[in-house]
Amino acid sequence: MKKHNQRFQIILISFAVLFAYCAVCAFVDLKLLWIGAAFVAIEICGFAVLNRLSRRRRSVVEKGAKLLDNDVSLRLLTGFSDGIAVLDRNGRILWYNDAFCAVVGTEVIKAETDVSDLLVRRLDMISLLECAINGGGQRLEAETRTGQFGVVPYQFGSENEFYLTVWYDLGEITALKNEARIKNPVILYITVDNSAESSGYMQGSYRAVTAKISILLKDWAQSLDSVIHEVDRDRYALIIEEGRLSEVAEKKFDVLDSVRELSADQTDIPVTVSIGCACIDGDLAEKDEASRRALDLALQRGGDQAVLKTRNATEFYGGRTKTVQKRTKIRSRIIAGELIGLMKNADNVIIMGHRYADHDSVGACVGIARLAGEYCRKVNIVVNPDDVNLKPIFKKLRGIEFYEDKFIDGSAAQDLIGTGTLLVICDVNNVKMFEAPSLFFNCASSVIIDHHRKTEEFAVPPKISYIEPSASSASELVSEILEQTLSPGILLKEEAELLFAGMLLDTKHFSRNTGVRTFSAALYLRGEGASPGEAQLLFGTRFDEFTREVRFESNVVVYRGIFAISAWDGAADGEDRIAASKAADRLLGIDGVRASFALCQIDGVVHISARSSGKVNVQLILEKLNGGGYFDAAGAQMKDVSLKEAMNMLKKAIDEYADEA
Repeated sequence: MKKHNQRFQIILISFAVLFAYCAVCAFVDLKLLWIGAAFVAIEICGFAVLNRLSRRRRSVVEKGAKLLDNDVSLRLLTGFSDGIAVLDRNGRILWYNDAFCAVVGTEVIKAETDVSDLLVRRLDMISLLECAINGGGQRLEAETRTGQFGVVPYQFGSENEFYLTVWYDLGEITALKNEARIKNPVILYITVDNSAESSGYMQGSYRAVTAKISILLKDWAQSLDSVIHEVDRDRYALIIEEGRLSEVAEKKFDVLDSVRELSADQTDIPVTVSIGCACIDGDLAEKDEASRRALDLALQRGGDQAVLKTRNATEFYGGRTKTVQKRTKIRSRIIAGELIGLMKNADNVIIMGHRYADHDSVGACVGIARLAGEYCRKVNIVVNPDDVNLKPIFKKLRGIEFYEDKFIDGSAAQDLIGTGTLLVICDVNNVKMFEAPSLFFNCASSVIIDHHRKTEEFAVPPKISYIEPSASSASELVSEILEQTLSPGILLKEEAELLFAGMLLDTKHFSRNTGVRTFSAALYLRGEGASPGEAQLLFGTRFDEFTREVRFESNVVVYRGIFAISAWDGAADGEDRIAASKAADRLLGIDGVRASFALCQIDGVVHISARSSGKVNVQLILEKLNGGGYFDAAGAQMKDVSLKEAMNMLKKAIDEYADEA
């Protein structure tokens, strides 16, 4: 470029000299002027020739440089370590480098091949081209017959008619991720169930059993190449790799059975363990907290089981032993103190039970209402006012000023919610079964008091979660709270009888699932004026109720020799659901039957009531149908299925339970 400028300057200087010469000649001699003009013409022709030659030379240089650039790009793409493929609008492969052959396999590469023929799953041609059109540069994942790959697409060409895709192997990265996941440390918390109760019964022999359990757990940890330490009395922490934890899950935490068999040989009361672990992403503090919550969930479900929190779900193992009722009331006293503290700071208290309320649910709500009335001015109980089964209860409370405006429905309760509202839920911990689930999601503070096994974690953790599966009923738990908080004489006779009726219902008149604390609560209620005879009158059976129960008992099938299943396929309503639960109780009287199930369909929803004689865990069976409850009494609701389909699904759940057992 510099030479070209210098040449141009020389030509200009020569033109200037010639023009000056011509001007001088014009004044001196005209002949000399013609000679100068000839020189100027020659100079102009020479300049034109030189200029053309210069332009031609520059054009050749530019084309050469462009060709050189293309050659460099081509050589770069051809020798690129990652696979490169150029596609057209239809996804056909127009060009590829050698590395791309290694990506998808040489044997499947052919001219004009559609790239969709090479992809196995995770990615299709349409999404690949759409990503390129929308800007490119986004990494996608594809899987071919030779492995997993990342793909980055780009659009190019004068009319953006071509697509350049860069393919790189993810196999090594995936292998490293899998190896890191296998080596991922997981914390398991293990605790011996009912340690205080068992030690009280067995005294010296208890220590011998727990010592053997400790040795068994240490041997189990050693077989898994893990580390275990006793962090507290009868409480252990085990550190295990995620890969070995998968082996434990595949064996369904068989250490639970080993501990149960070990204690069964030496004690009358089974000594079991509960396990909580969380296989999640996060730091050690998050894993530790999640494992502690998993252990709490295992204990709230009755113990003798393992709860495994994974990245996608919560899994349950074990839970085949009936819970042993605790003898101490320490926890109930602590819960009572915390509950009173929340009530004192609340602007208003809303209390509710489960849908299709029974005597236990309403009795517990009435007891909590009496307690809340001592510390908060605004108290309401959420029920279904149109439920015919609640009419005897409303009749019993009629005339008591405190309850004149206390019972409201879910819609009215929504208008009472404020920032200082406290919601207390009794006799249920499954959100789907709440009388008004929206209240739970709209209230900032909530308390749950229940005796059913916990089925899942709450999206919004309650302030207090008092779930005690060993208790006979929610009325028993509430009675203990009232005994330790209310002065004698404050609980009304009618309220005490409702609580007593709730205990009668869930214990089948004190014949099942009773313990020392059950009778202690009954004694307290009796001292507050409860009359067993008056409480019994609440269960009076009308003639139409009797005929409803007969419907179920006239259509009974005994499945696998020990499971009695009854169903009513006619039109049913809320009263038939109650009749189904009573029929399930009666079916247990059949010789050889260990568990009973009664089904009916109400408004397109199939309701299942299950009862057990204590040999079968009906709660585990109905959990397979998204139901719940506790060991010897459970229920489930199934939507969008016919009664026949529900029956088949129930039989399948029974088969799975029997096979696991």
